[in-house]
Amino acid sequence: MKRPAPSEWKERDSYRKQVLATEDDIGAEGNLLQVVEVPPGEHVEPHLHRETREVFYVQQAGGRFVIDGTEVTPAAGDVVVCEPGDVHEVYNESDEPFRILVFKADLTEDDTVWKP
Repeated sequence: MKRPAPSEWKERDSYRKQVLATEDDIGAEGNLLQVVEVPPGEHVEPHLHRETREVFYVQQAGGRFVIDGTEVTPAAGDVVVCEPGDVHEVYNESDEPFRILVFKADLTEDDTVWKP
């Protein structure tokens, strides 16, 4: 049994994240578990991952995804999967943080491509 210690919160331009388990904790190369929180009124710009697949589990609803032009407004408990190459962005137009548990599979360095 392992009980990984979460990292400190890392602030980004429009969101913050906390790593809950690394590939060493999980025991599988290229896998990562983290929490992402998008504050009210924020927007995570469009981007894609060349190799990484992201599985989003919505812990606290209130936000929406746009994935390859399709809008998805998930409820708490919903799961959304982004395949490698899917252009996605996140909006939070609510008054509460949009909180997502994110499992990353096949994670590689410098894999994120931000779109203009």
